[in-house]
Amino acid sequence: MRQTVILTGLSAAVVVAAGGVIVTTLRPEPLTATSAGARQGDEVVVHVSPGGGAGTSAKQGNTASSLAEAEKILEDKRASKATVLVKGGTYKSESFEWRYSPKGGDITVRPESGTGRVVFDGGGRDGYWATVRPGDAKIHFSGMTIQNYTAGGILFRGDKESRKKITGGSVRNMTFRKLGTKYGSGVEGYGAVHMYYSWNMKIEKNNFWNLENDTVLSRIHGVYFSNGSGDNSVSGNAFYKVSGDPVRASDGASGNRVTGNRFQTTGWYGLFSYFKFDRDPVCGKNNYFAGNTYGKVYPRPGRKKSFKNQPVDWDNRGKRGACKPDPIKVGPGNRYAPGQRISMVGGAG
Repeated sequence: MRQTVILTGLSAAVVVAAGGVIVTTLRPEPLTATSAGARQGDEVVVHVSPGGGAGTSAKQGNTASSLAEAEKILEDKRASKATVLVKGGTYKSESFEWRYSPKGGDITVRPESGTGRVVFDGGGRDGYWATVRPGDAKIHFSGMTIQNYTAGGILFRGDKESRKKITGGSVRNMTFRKLGTKYGSGVEGYGAVHMYYSWNMKIEKNNFWNLENDTVLSRIHGVYFSNGSGDNSVSGNAFYKVSGDPVRASDGASGNRVTGNRFQTTGWYGLFSYFKFDRDPVCGKNNYFAGNTYGKVYPRPGRKKSFKNQPVDWDNRGKRGACKPDPIKVGPGNRYAPGQRISMVGGAG
């Protein structure tokens, strides 16, 4: 069965073939849909092209010029299952908030196969590349490079006060590099993947490369679990030149697992650290660090430190023992290899 959906304001029709895949086209003109929205179970596919200027084949149709425009299409169509395909190329200085998150939804943002590498370059701008707001959908990012943003890459921004969580999403096969105040004009670098009141997320097979703040007391992290984030996993990632602790938890974050990663030239207190702020008296518990390979600490003038016998750390503004029992358990299989060279996961550049 074939279903045709006409989008007024565009010069092309959208045809839905058997199998239920809707390919949406976009030009900068205002968009209004004459259909009532996607059928339950249909997948909506939106194509995005850097700057919106490059055409694609007739099969693919035209393209959205930004992820914000792609999100608007999904919202207009009330899509629950969706894939946003980003054409190979470079986005310059783009930053956006993702708010569309329908109940039962599953939305993936990834490169379009065969079109080349996708790079989002902030050009040193302040803030994060993406901020994901709470909702009921699982939001996934994969296969892209995020670079030259000061605050960080992706902020999953749940709302602890109203108990609105972000849950079940993922970040896979991404490269985060040159993030932090060393590479931009912002005040503070926080984390390449910052999870604020976010749960059951999978951070897998990513590269965290050159995440550096330019002052001693300001530390950026690769993955940061904050404000109660729990039951997340960080596995199979590579961390290199991270001026803060590559993985950090705080504010009662519990049940987070850091396994099977590689670390080199990273860390201030530890490779996985727990920080207890005075603002939150709750200590985390059941965080876990196992099966990781690690080496040298991030260099600081006049500083001599090694994580050889203690890859994790927990403190209260530098005072050890603030949380009892210890909020991070060290499991088996960790290996200290200070001379081992580290390469990016998947050969990304």
